[in-house]
Amino acid sequence: MKREVLLILAAWVSLFGVTPACAAEPMQVVSADAEYAAFHPRPVAKPAGEDFSSTMDRVFGQGRWRLTGGYRSEAQENALRRQGAGTVAPGHTSLHSIGGPDAPRAYDAVVDHMAPGAAAAKLKRQGGAFLRVVAEGPHGGQGPHLHIELAGPQLRGASAGASAN
Repeated sequence: MKREVLLILAAWVSLFGVTPACAAEPMQVVSADAEYAAFHPRPVAKPAGEDFSSTMDRVFGQGRWRLTGGYRSEAQENALRRQGAGTVAPGHTSLHSIGGPDAPRAYDAVVDHMAPGAAAAKLKRQGGAFLRVVAEGPHGGQGPHLHIELAGPQLRGASAGASAN
């Protein structure tokens, strides 16, 4: 079998004057994991502080909701735009991108066994110091979820140049 392959390879070289690409070098296998990870948010830990987590626990019950998004870098925002997500328009800053990984100005969350519209209405009725609560459809890697913007003195100062989502 090896002899046959060598004969075929020699015939190829004599006919075309070049070595076929498959015989030149072994194919390199690369992973896109690092690139994927750079543009897709990692699971978000519950934020420290009383306001957000305590309010969500009080309204929906402890362990009945989970964060699906928090801080996003500019690159992550742009990747979501390319995927057709309903993020803010280019040139505007998302509230997800204000603050930092430990304290963004907006979170995305899912309430177990409750439609986002019903969860948003309940949070608006019984919630705390949130500037805005919106039920959003699926985009990027997320399914339907709540978009929750936090109210606070830092937000009021930054809101002039920021847009929601």
